Amino acid sequence: MRYIFLLSFLISFSFAFSINDSLLKIHAVLLPKIYLMDYNFKNKIKDNTITIAILYDANSYRNAVSLDEKIKDRYKNKIQDYNVKTVLLPYNKVSTFNANLYYLFPSNIKNIKRTVKKAKEVKALTFSYLNNDLKDGIVLSLEIGKKVKPIINLNAAKSADITFRPVLLKISNIYTSKDNNTFSVGNKL
Repeated sequence: MRYIFLLSFLISFSFAFSINDSLLKIHAVLLPKIYLMDYNFKNKIKDNTITIAILYDANSYRNAVSLDEKIKDRYKNKIQDYNVKTVLLPYNKVSTFNANLYYLFPSNIKNIKRTVKKAKEVKALTFSYLNNDLKDGIVLSLEIGKKVKPIINLNAAKSADITFRPVLLKISNIYTSKDNNTFSVGNKL
């Protein structure tokens, strides 16, 4: 019995990440703005509404609620002439929900791949808290240093039918991978 408890503790601990509240504030500000940088976003939204699904595991639920509140506080459910709707969604429900943007809190590879698959089906943008998830087909993340810079996986964007405006590409780093074991960020195009 002790071994089962220890094993379950280690498994849950291995998926526990420290989420930075200041970083969540930056993400909350950028998510809707970056979505508007897709040339075809108007053709992808319904009822003039940008739907953001915030995906979480049990250990990241409070952080998901925090991000949801930050987006609502910042945008008051509107950006420009578009409504912004956020939905908290456990990873096991991702295949049942269509969104324009899927925000991923840290999770296991199965949940990430399931989300990427769903996003491709509905031509949605994926944005991850962890930039290491870019290697698994996530479209966007952020690099935090002296400056905040988006990191774009152009191959993933193309497969989700997302074409970004040049202004975003100009200020972003471009993710490149020589093979599945390599993670590097290149400078501009």
